[in-house]
Amino acid sequence: MEKLTPEEVRVLIKASQIAKGKGITKGASVKEICEKAGISRKTGYQWVGEADKSVKDNEDAIRKLSDLEVEHKEISKKYADLNVENKGLRLAMEIHGFDELVKKNSP
Repeated sequence: MEKLTPEEVRVLIKASQIAKGKGITKGASVKEICEKAGISRKTGYQWVGEADKSVKDNEDAIRKLSDLEVEHKEISKKYADLNVENKGLRLAMEIHGFDELVKKNSP
């Protein structure tokens, strides 16, 4: 049997607390829960599906954000490397008088 995730434990404990507070017996069926809520089983399952989709959407968004953070770090490093290289080239051109040579040969 698989261990429960922290999120599953949180949901189960919260569900147990809600059920107890609403007078729903331990081990109540989906039918009993939906009757107590005044909704059909179909609606109950739709609500569960919507919640699952919302969780999946959030997980997808977090994964995309994480990917973007990695990409940002890579691009930032490339930018920093190119910036150092550019400064080095400019300094080398200045030291060797390349800028003066270009001015002399310009029309």
